Amino acid sequence: MEAEERVRKLIVENLDWSGSPRDLTRDYDLITNHVIDSLDMLKLISLIEQEFQIKVDDTELLPDNFATIGNIAAFIERKGGGGAGALRRDRQ
Repeated sequence: MEAEERVRKLIVENLDWSGSPRDLTRDYDLITNHVIDSLDMLKLISLIEQEFQIKVDDTELLPDNFATIGNIAAFIERKGGGGAGALRRDRQ
């Protein structure tokens, strides 16, 4: 599963998102559109760290890194994150 899909799934399954997963497009602004607030951001970061086996430093807690699913996926890729999904792809 791609990073974007995995992040979308984390949001839908773990945060109070009541809309359709299809609405959470790559460029849909999660902050401006009130999908995530400051507490949700902390929860999402914790989930991302677990799912992708990365560590998010305090200096990386910037809206540019977490405003959209596309930004989050790009951040994860820069960090070299992959987690279980990357391991499965490597074995194929």
